[in-house]
Amino acid sequence: MAVLDVAWVTIAPNGSHSWFHHGFTAKQSVHFSIVVFGVGGFPTPLGKATLTQGEAYEHVDGTKAYKVYIQNNSPFNPVNVHILAQVESL
Repeated sequence: MAVLDVAWVTIAPNGSHSWFHHGFTAKQSVHFSIVVFGVGGFPTPLGKATLTQGEAYEHVDGTKAYKVYIQNNSPFNPVNVHILAQVESL
């Protein structure tokens, strides 16, 4: 089992972001998670976000791709989000 830090993004208050991750083999199972950090000039920055793992695609060359969606649930603070992928091979 390997965990990869595949991307990071800063999302504005009440904003959202989608990410398309590709390059996985047909024999790999991939599950995504996020690590959220509050940012900004606030004494106690709030970091709150929701991850939704969306569609899975298989390309003609046999590789797979996944779409993930992230919503910043903080009404006033931006957040930094690291996207982690747990990869399991058959």
